[in-house]
Amino acid sequence: MTALLRYQTAILLRSHRWIFPLIAYGLLMAVGAAGSTSLAETLDWSGAMLVPVVAFLTRGMLTAEPDAARACVFAAAGPVRAQVATLIVPLGAGALLGVAAAVFDVLTAEAATKVPGSGLPGKVTAAAGHPGIVLAGLLIALVCVLVGSAVGALCNPPLLRHPAAAMLSTLAAIIFALAAGVSPANAAIAHTTAQAASPLAANWPGTGALLGAACLAAVAWGVSVTAATRRDTWSAGSS
Repeated sequence: MTALLRYQTAILLRSHRWIFPLIAYGLLMAVGAAGSTSLAETLDWSGAMLVPVVAFLTRGMLTAEPDAARACVFAAAGPVRAQVATLIVPLGAGALLGVAAAVFDVLTAEAATKVPGSGLPGKVTAAAGHPGIVLAGLLIALVCVLVGSAVGALCNPPLLRHPAAAMLSTLAAIIFALAAGVSPANAAIAHTTAQAASPLAANWPGTGALLGAACLAAVAWGVSVTAATRRDTWSAGSS
């Protein structure tokens, strides 16, 4: 599995399919930072924007390899392990982006509270004095990373192989995940908005949103792995 993860990570980096999601995430974070009034709100926004980023990172990984190369990997390592490794890499990349965004938000957003220091040291001290704000923001990011991974897994190969249909489905699912009340990502953000009473309040996403995101990702991964296994078996039988 370690070799597969290294292989898939190398594919992601060398294919340069991470550049567009990274640039888009940076722009979205800048827009959110300009309109936010507190550290908690900035963390909420940067977490929510991980849904499209992880979805497109997952799409990039699922479409990066030519069919012949993927068939060789499936034959060598098995379709289940190969597909799981393909899904883990963008999930891990999204988690790293979430942590990096949290650090960036602490350094650039409004300080959680007034402290004797000023500038970056003062903001870091204020965040350290209220760790719940940062931890809640990281949990929201986790929910959105899982939802984005589920969107990417369900709306792209091997389930949807036509490029136009996969792209449009991914975009529609992203909008649904952020706007629909039944989505764990939307539930997490709405829950934080409802409970935010002051700039010092930690915007916790809620247990339901966390469990829902984990279950959604597990189901989406299971469907994707099953589809990859059946396609590999069908291809082997037909050849």
